[in-house]
Amino acid sequence: MERIDLHTHTLASDGSDAPADVVRKAAALGLRAVAVTDHDTFAGLPEARAAGQRCGVEVVPGVELSTVWGGEEVHLLGYYMDTDNAALRALMTRATDERNARNETMVQRLHDAGYPITMAELHAAFPGQTVLGRPHIAALLVQRGCIASVPDGMRGLLGRGKEFYVPRYNVPLEDFIRALRAAGGVPVVAHLFKYRFDDAQRTALLAAAADAGALGLEVRYTTYTPEQTAAAQALAGHFGLVPTGGSDYHGLRKPDIALGTGRGELCVPYAYLAGVKALAAPGRV
Repeated sequence: MERIDLHTHTLASDGSDAPADVVRKAAALGLRAVAVTDHDTFAGLPEARAAGQRCGVEVVPGVELSTVWGGEEVHLLGYYMDTDNAALRALMTRATDERNARNETMVQRLHDAGYPITMAELHAAFPGQTVLGRPHIAALLVQRGCIASVPDGMRGLLGRGKEFYVPRYNVPLEDFIRALRAAGGVPVVAHLFKYRFDDAQRTALLAAAADAGALGLEVRYTTYTPEQTAAAQALAGHFGLVPTGGSDYHGLRKPDIALGTGRGELCVPYAYLAGVKALAAPGRV
């Protein structure tokens, strides 16, 4: 079976690998296709596509957008959208501007409390990365010897409800779904079982997403149990959503997650990508 990975991150957001390196690794692993889905940015796509042409790997243009539904942050994957679409870019710019303002507030609070970091140092520590967030702040705190690891920072100082945590604005799920559809893309609800929802809430989320125009659901994912995979497949069928899957590869940022195979068991067939392509607007594939 030809294998693919439709969920990866690069240096353009919070991954540790350059876009071209992700593609080269995909080629070395025998993946037929890989999607670059950086958080709220298209910055890594040109480099990834060029590498795909050199390596003979099909590079799927993608993005992972931070949205809100039911008071919780929900992530939405998009594939084959027009990356020059003005309305979509405007929503993404708003989300990025809000993220940057949040970073500044968190860093200032840490600095005022005696932690040796500044925004200038944060940018200097991650040159070329267009989207920064809590993982980068935590990584800088590790470099400064303030905490032991990035996960410690994400759960501790910067964790939800903790002293230095700042809530962030996210675009409503339905708005980003409609914007992706208007840009010719295929909106896919990501990692359904990572959210703090019960079964009824997950069903309501997918109903709202489908009503707004979502076309897919990530049914194979690194952290899913076999039972969750089966449940996701059933929900995709119930709402008429195409199945997708991916590792959520971040390189050294999440060293336990391997490209293509996640924690060793993930296998995403090329047929999933064929289903996504069939739903993209004419001329987008």
